[in-house]
Amino acid sequence: MFCLPSTLDHLENALRQVQLRLRGVDKPWLVGGSCGLLLHGVPLQAPPRDLDLYADDESASELHRALSGYAVDEQTEDRSGMYRSILSHYSIEDIKVELVCGFEVTAHESVYRVEAGYLVQSQPIAIRTGGVMEPETESDVSLPPLKLMPLEHELLFNVLRDRPDRYEAIAGVMRSRSKGMTPFMRELMRRNRLGKQVKARLKRLLQP
Repeated sequence: MFCLPSTLDHLENALRQVQLRLRGVDKPWLVGGSCGLLLHGVPLQAPPRDLDLYADDESASELHRALSGYAVDEQTEDRSGMYRSILSHYSIEDIKVELVCGFEVTAHESVYRVEAGYLVQSQPIAIRTGGVMEPETESDVSLPPLKLMPLEHELLFNVLRDRPDRYEAIAGVMRSRSKGMTPFMRELMRRNRLGKQVKARLKRLLQP
């Protein structure tokens, strides 16, 4: 059971609202980015100021409808540099929320496709959200466990986008919890087309 620091009350409230709005959606979605890393216990240079949600292409419309009361734009296919996704944005409890569906990264002779339906098989982490104010009619709603993007994804993603400040910290946490390359990391490498340099860096980072 994890709890966000009290200084991040707005972020915790936003997470709670996302859980409430998406509780009836049976499509997989996960929390990633800096918020996900914080909940995984990865040290960050600055606290998260936004919330990133990831899902597959086929989930995009249903998730957007569920969050439409907070939407600040419409879903659109976005191709920016090395990234491709179906992207939409929301404002929840003064927190900027981004829904990223069908995310692909092309860099360093690699193509990495984020498969939420596959990644969601990793161990879910539940967030304690006690103390968050909510409407009386929802006070007894039982929420599903909050699921985070696995650290293996976060490591690969940050290697591809050249963020040593992130991937060094992520690798440090992974090394402290397992000896060397994890089976899940090997499977991600197998499922995606990764360049030799990317594979070599991942192996080096996870060397015990």
